[in-house]
Amino acid sequence: MRWDFKGWAVLHALALLLFFSWFLGYWQGIDEGVFWLFNGWLVTVPGWAEFVAFVNQRWIDGAVALLMAFFVFRHAWTVSGRERARICCLLLLMAGCFSIQAAAGKALPIERHSPTLVYQQAERVSQLVPHIRAKDASGDSFPSDHGIGFATFLLFAVYQFPRRYLYVVAPLVLALAMPRVMSGAHWLTDFLCGSVPLALITAAWLFHTPLARRVIDLATGLVEGLLRRLRLIG
Repeated sequence: MRWDFKGWAVLHALALLLFFSWFLGYWQGIDEGVFWLFNGWLVTVPGWAEFVAFVNQRWIDGAVALLMAFFVFRHAWTVSGRERARICCLLLLMAGCFSIQAAAGKALPIERHSPTLVYQQAERVSQLVPHIRAKDASGDSFPSDHGIGFATFLLFAVYQFPRRYLYVVAPLVLALAMPRVMSGAHWLTDFLCGSVPLALITAAWLFHTPLARRVIDLATGLVEGLLRRLRLIG
């Protein structure tokens, strides 16, 4: 694969636009509006607090990760031979990219408290539903690690998996990225202007340059040999 400079530049430009539009304060009204909308529902909509508490448990995150892995392995099961080994390498690359992006997010010299810590009068789902251990606050909410994982998976799905998968994956990722916003543990822009830009920059370097192809081709031979020994491919 050759360099696709146009696609590379577009993704970088979009990432910078999202980040600096937040940094310059253009999203503040939207952030506050989304937070107070969801926060008000905790006490005005019957069952909402219980629902938000349920979907913000740690084991739910693990279940979602397994669901994402299922989509990858479901696609791998439909192919054979070297292509199956390639998909395994792609999964490893995805995990590596998430780790790098999470580390980069933590390295950003930005300290931002979640809205439930900024507004002392805010309702806390952990207090409304104390019998469920749910995350509703973060002392360092930007960017959202939760969001980085979802954004990375979505971009890999867009670039690497059959188009029909996106009809399920895209709505699922968008829905599952919202629980932390609904509980007030994160601002909307922690995801849109923090996590998404990191994923866009990653996608620019992986899928609009020869980088991903070279890494995957290098690893596929090794993984293919391992899978043959385990009799997972013919």
